[in-house]
Amino acid sequence: MKISDLAVLIKGAVEGDNDINITSLSGIGSAGEGDLTFALDEKKLSQAEKSRSSCVLTTLAMRTSTKPLIRVHNPKLAFLISYRILYPLEPSTSFIHSSAVVASSVKFGNNVCIGAQVSIEGHVTIGDNVIIESGCVIKGKCFIGDSCHLYPRVVLYQNSVLKRNVILHAGVVVGCDGFGYVKDQETIYKFPQLGKVIIEENVEIGANTSIDRGSLDDTVIGANSKIDNLCHIAHNVKIGRNVIMAAQCGIAGSVVIGDNVTMSGQVAVIDNVTIGKNATIGGKSGIIGNIDDGAVMWGLPARPLAQTKRQMALLFWLTKNFSILSKMVKEKA
Repeated sequence: MKISDLAVLIKGAVEGDNDINITSLSGIGSAGEGDLTFALDEKKLSQAEKSRSSCVLTTLAMRTSTKPLIRVHNPKLAFLISYRILYPLEPSTSFIHSSAVVASSVKFGNNVCIGAQVSIEGHVTIGDNVIIESGCVIKGKCFIGDSCHLYPRVVLYQNSVLKRNVILHAGVVVGCDGFGYVKDQETIYKFPQLGKVIIEENVEIGANTSIDRGSLDDTVIGANSKIDNLCHIAHNVKIGRNVIMAAQCGIAGSVVIGDNVTMSGQVAVIDNVTIGKNATIGGKSGIIGNIDDGAVMWGLPARPLAQTKRQMALLFWLTKNFSILSKMVKEKA
């Protein structure tokens, strides 16, 4: 595809030779002839100019270049769109591997692909263009919406609901019992886990993440949210739309996370707290109370970012000057 044609499709403005053919996409370091790459800053553009790439996606404000440019508002998004243009998904056809075990009451949409050693129990509904890869287990009465993709060894417990275009990577477990118990003297009783998990459309969940079913209410993952590998979402948690959660986060029961929240890796959240819309939580933070809308928090326990930085600076100063302070205290005593 010529640069000029691609620019029209991604709503960009060409600068330089627009008649060159783009055949593939690549990072700057491995780019070759015919490759499109992207540069968000001066350093990356300088690297791109030294590469063999044929064209560079960049910002509207970037300087001119010896390479042909396509200027766009969001180069990374334009790169993604270019990828989908140059590498369109091939339409799938219906296929069920001979080793799969599928109950007779399962309802299939069109173009469903079922891999080897898959087990699908009774009264499951599967939409159009669904891919279920090897070793997945789908318990009874689950619903899997159109264009979902389950990678190997995904497990859906009974009554789990996946809406349209949900991606579950290898080893994800959806709908297992929550960690709910009642202790009476020396005996621990299991509390009923009666809810289910509902995952809204366009959600992607990373490998080996576990999402518990609700105990009385449902656990809900909001539309367009992205959850990384090795996270744990406990029972009754409500996650809003467009939430980004990095690896190894642990969310305790009945937490409410608002829309557009960003959580860095290894954040821990205690039960029954609310994290407001548009909040940002730094890595390894411990959330022990409600978080306001738009707050930026960091630390253990988490505090407003500016406060945490001041505390760290003070601790550093105290550590550095401890011997001097100790000597002053002794002299006054």
